[in-house]
Amino acid sequence: MAIFRALLFLLVLGYTSLLITCSQQADEFAEFDRDPDTDDESAVEVNKEDENLQQDSQDLFDEEEINDKPVESSKENMGEKMEEEDDDQQEQDEFDPYSDEEEFEGYTKDKSSKTKLPSSGLKITKVPVHLRAGWQSFYMELLTLLGILVYAANFFTGKTKNSKLATSWFKAHKPLLEQHFSIVGDDGMSKEPQSGVLVKESESVYTLWCTGRQYCEGMLVELRLLKRHDLVSVMSQLLRPKSEIIKITIYMDEEMDNFVFALLPRKQATKYQKELQDLSLFCGEKKSADKYGLPTYSILTESGEVSDFVLSSQICNIIKKYEDCFESMHFSDQFVGPKKDEGDDEGTTKVKKPKKVLLFEFKIPGNGYTKASDMGATEQLVKMVLHLVDRVKNFKLSQNARTKSEKKRREVAQSFLKSTHIQRQEAAQAKREEKARLEKEKLMAEEDPDKQRRMEDALSKKNAKRNGPKTKSLKVRM
Repeated sequence: MAIFRALLFLLVLGYTSLLITCSQQADEFAEFDRDPDTDDESAVEVNKEDENLQQDSQDLFDEEEINDKPVESSKENMGEKMEEEDDDQQEQDEFDPYSDEEEFEGYTKDKSSKTKLPSSGLKITKVPVHLRAGWQSFYMELLTLLGILVYAANFFTGKTKNSKLATSWFKAHKPLLEQHFSIVGDDGMSKEPQSGVLVKESESVYTLWCTGRQYCEGMLVELRLLKRHDLVSVMSQLLRPKSEIIKITIYMDEEMDNFVFALLPRKQATKYQKELQDLSLFCGEKKSADKYGLPTYSILTESGEVSDFVLSSQICNIIKKYEDCFESMHFSDQFVGPKKDEGDDEGTTKVKKPKKVLLFEFKIPGNGYTKASDMGATEQLVKMVLHLVDRVKNFKLSQNARTKSEKKRREVAQSFLKSTHIQRQEAAQAKREEKARLEKEKLMAEEDPDKQRRMEDALSKKNAKRNGPKTKSLKVRM
């Protein structure tokens, strides 16, 4: 995280320096944006110097005319040129708006000020920023390159840290798991079972499969770490900190009794009940867990005796002691996952076989700033999970609670079959209507009138036979 903050600071610093450099480069070309009318004074001074030079040359020509008459022809040429210049000057004065004496009184004009230096033919234009030479022209490309480098650095550092955290959790819990399971860490890729493999599902999700224990088929551990490899997730983590989640799923044998029970945080109990199908169908209103010494949790169950059995004093003491790591527990013999939407045909027409499971969710302390030493904080909670496997296996409902449980499950099954039957009828009706529409379109597309009439007669006979009374014809031999 410190490396990422340093890279982010360098990105902001580089962007600021580039903006300052670009502004300085723009000031260098500001001299080309000045108004040429502001340079009139300098033009007047140059014109005065030009006038003095012309006067000196005229005096020189007069002296040469007195002393040396053979150069008279050259002077005449020079005089003609001067006359031509005077004519040009007079033509220019005709278009001068200030030359009219009736319009402007008391205005004296120095005609010599209109003489200009010969133009060199050069035209200076302002060069656009993106065409100027220098690295300042590529500040957008430099910023993009710097952003890519920061993203790549964050990806590799986040990926490495998640890998270290997952490995630390596995090393801290491996001795305990090996005492209760014969196979710890099977990846399922080979025919022969393996051990000691922590499967990497993504850069932030790791799974561990354990099997070979009585009363259960196996245990699946999911390490849902923060997405430290994603720069956007890292930025959102700074605004809304989250914690790593450890989810444990125990797949129980068929000998587990029929009941549904859940101990959830009070603020999230209603959300879980709306989303999970077994909690919404079999559990009533949520109840407070104050009498068990857990005021921040709520209980969802279909029988009160299940809560008294599961939440023993030993279990409650462990939850209180590790309250910063414990999130929830959920026991169910009718677990099918989230509730399906009404518009989902697959979820309403196909029966999904429920499973008997024990679900646990734990948090890693640190609120996102997790260290490798913090990954072993859930070891005692994992011991509680293994203890509850044996405890739930030996639990049996009373006769009255069992009768209510079986009745509730029959009602749910019947309502589900009824809803699926209606769905099948609606699907069959839609299929018949689609078939009739296609037949009618085919009939209308036929160009031959005789063939169209025969098809129409056949279609009407078919509809009359389908809509007519159901009768059976019997042949009697005499």
